Formats: sequence, structure tokens, C-alpha cells
Amino acid sequence: MMLEKTKKIYNKMSIASKAALWFTICGFVQKGISFITVPIFTRLLTTEQYGVVSIFYSWESIFIIFCTLNLFSGVFNNGMIKYENDRDGFLSSMQGLVSTLTLCMLLLYLLFFKKLSLWIEISRVLIIVMFMEILANSAFSFWSAKQRFEFKYRNMVILTLVVSVLSPLVAAVSVINTPDKFGADVRIISSACIVIVFYGIIYIINYIKGKNFFSKKYWIYALKFNIPLVPHYLSTLILSQSDRIMISKMIGMAEAGIYGVSPNLAMILNILTTSINNAFAPWIYQRLKEEKYRDISSVCNKLFLFVAVALAFMMAFSPEVISILAPSEYYDAVYVIPPLAISLYFMFMYQIFANVEFYFEKNKFIMLASIFSAGFNVFLNYIFIKELGYIAAGYTTLVCYVILGISHYIFSDKVAKKCIKDNIHLFDIKIVIGISCILMIFGLIMLLLYKNLLLRYGLILIMCMIFFIKRKDIYKFIVSIRR
Repeated sequence: MMLEKTKKIYNKMSIASKAALWFTICGFVQKGISFITVPIFTRLLTTEQYGVVSIFYSWESIFIIFCTLNLFSGVFNNGMIKYENDRDGFLSSMQGLVSTLTLCMLLLYLLFFKKLSLWIEISRVLIIVMFMEILANSAFSFWSAKQRFEFKYRNMVILTLVVSVLSPLVAAVSVINTPDKFGADVRIISSACIVIVFYGIIYIINYIKGKNFFSKKYWIYALKFNIPLVPHYLSTLILSQSDRIMISKMIGMAEAGIYGVSPNLAMILNILTTSINNAFAPWIYQRLKEEKYRDISSVCNKLFLFVAVALAFMMAFSPEVISILAPSEYYDAVYVIPPLAISLYFMFMYQIFANVEFYFEKNKFIMLASIFSAGFNVFLNYIFIKELGYIAAGYTTLVCYVILGISHYIFSDKVAKKCIKDNIHLFDIKIVIGISCILMIFGLIMLLLYKNLLLRYGLILIMCMIFFIKRKDIYKFIVSIRR
């Protein structure tokens, strides 16, 4: 009965709503399988080796900024609207620009690899693999972004499933059959090979369809739009990744490995927030274009609440999840979960607010908020990590994401007032603040209850009972989001 009812609701959904649903599912599958495999790799690798893997992906995230300028983000969304009659040509030219930038960065690294390797602490082989993976991932990012705008999801679902399953599977088998001392390198290389092979096919297809490696018009447009945003993208990555790098250098690689488990737990909800934003960004762009401003406020309020509830449940079950993810030596990482979870809420806020700034091409506002937050985060980490250990990094991250979220609300509101004639507020700040405060209080309560199993389970039971009693209202709420 329930299945039939759900099927009817699904069939009644618009193609845009169906696409948003499947893109969200894709995000969960893509990262969720990686999350599920964390217990395997925390047991196959030592804390030091797990730290190497964690640091590798942190550095990869930073190198992506210089190799791609994040062209598959804000400017690509705008390009899909601005050049909707030549989307394939725009995509292939963006891929050509990224290919050129990646090659230049690789050449620079090869010229100065001795000095850079001492700082980065990653072997030359892994760095070369990193550049190849960046190129392959960028091709998939361009292709998947175009799929979202065209509300096509079937091929993306299939490809996501194949890569998401094969990548950790091949990595796990490879590590098991390799001498222990090479565990970290094999874990990284084997996983990257799957990405390079499958996304490499997408890379070729993009050129075949677009037939446009270089376009002066598209390149100039993209560079003018995104170069001012590079400090913003770099700053947001510094904000999210600098803690692990600083922990490894200031305390040790083993501590970085322990801390790295916490972001992996937060990652499952980061999948949710990022997927929701990616799915709804085209919708927000379309509503802004059609001047249906009140629709944005209504839907976003519901999304903020939905994300907050999901994060609350994550915090409530953190001890159990940590014990599943990793051996007992990783357990103290549980005390980093609440601040990181609440940080995700403010990260989601910033992403939603930034869509408005991207749409109206008011890039300087985005850059200023991000640079300040990232700089302040490095400053706080430098002061507190040495004194309080890796747990301090979770709280410095929270402080800076709160600043980032508030800043972007202020900037997006200013942009809206300047660019929209109606002079309306796109977002209800009272609701946003109310949800934020409740989530912070809940996080504090969870910290106090982690060692009191009875009280924590009692609170979880109360939450579940409320959900059961209000199940009809919740169902109506979920259904209303798709509208």
C-alpha cells in the first residue's frame, strides 16, 4: 500500500523534481559507499597510513582550485543559461581550459618538485596520479552539471553506481594483497585508476559532442567570471582542509588520521547538503530568472529545517557510528562530531545564499567573506591546536563557518535589494536563526550525554516518538518540498 502510494507520488512529480531526487540519491551513493568502506580501511591501514590518505585528499582538494578554477561551479551554471543553445560547445571549451591549466600546474610541479615535496609530504608518483585524477573528475563534474540542467539522470545514476562500487572494492583488494608498508600508496593509486578509466571515457565523449577545445569567447567569459572567485574557492578549501594539514604538521600524522575519521562521519551529511544544493541550484536560478522570489523563501526554509533534523540525528548516534567506523583508538574523535555537524548546517546556508550572488554575478561579496573566514580559521588553529590538541580544530571550524554563513546572508540580502525591484527578502532570517540556535543547543546536550547511554537513548526515543506522532505532518512537509 505504502509502495503504491509512493509510486503515485513519484509519477506525479515534475521532471525537474524527479531529477533533483535522483541527483541527491547519486550524491549519497557516490560518497555513501566511500563512507561505508571507512571501517575497512581504518582496519587495513595504520593510523599513520590513514593520515597519509587523508592528507592526500586534502591536498588534492586544494590543487583542484588551481587546476580547474572551479569552472564547473558558479560560472558553468551561468553558462548553461547564457549559452543554452550551445551547451555542448561551452562544456567542451571549459574542459579544454581545465586541461590546459592542469597541464601547466603539472609542469610547474615537475620543475619544483623537490621543494614542493618537502612541504606537501607526498611522493612524486602520488602527485602525478593526483593530477590525472583531477582531470578525469573535472570531466565528470562538467558532464554531470549539464545533466542537472537538462534534467537527465539515468546515465548519471548508472555511472555513479559503477565507479562508486568498483573504486573502494579494487582499493581494498589491492591493499590486502600488498605488503603493509605500501598500504597508503596502493589505496590511493588503485582507487584513482578506476576514476581515471571511467571518467576518462566521459572526457572523450565531452569533446566528441562539443567539438570545441578552445573558444576565445567562452574562455574570456569564464576567466573573467571565475578568476576573482579563486580566492573564495581557495579560502573555502583552506577552511575545510587546513585543520588536517595543520594537525599533521603540528602534532603528528597519527593524530591527523584519528581526526580524519570525524570528517568521514560528517561526510555522509555533507553528501546530503551538497547534493541538495546541487539539485536545487538550477531551480533557484530558474526562479530568479522567472522572478518567482517567494518560492525561494518557502522552499529554502523547509530545506534548512530538513538538514538541521538530519544533523541532529547524526550527532545523537555518533558514538555508535564511530565504533563501527574505526577501532577503539579512534574513539575520542566523537567529541569533534557536534561542532563539525553544526558547521555543515552553516556551510549549507552559505551555499544556498551564494547561489543568489552567483546568479547576479556579484563575486566580490563572495570572495571577501570566504577570505576572512579562512584566514581566521588558520589563525585559530595555530593558537589552539598546539594547546588543546586536534579536538580544538572542530570548534575553530564551527566558529568560522558561523561567520561565513552570516556574512553570506548579509551579502546575498544586499545583492537581492540592489538587483530585485520588489525589494523583498529572499530568505527568512528569523527562521534561519531559530533553527541555528536550537541545533547548537542540541549539539551541546549531546556532548554532555555521550558518556550517559541511558539519557542519550531516552532523548533519541523521545525524538522518534515525536516523529511518529507527527508522521502525517512530516509526510506533508516532505511532499511539499518537491513543489
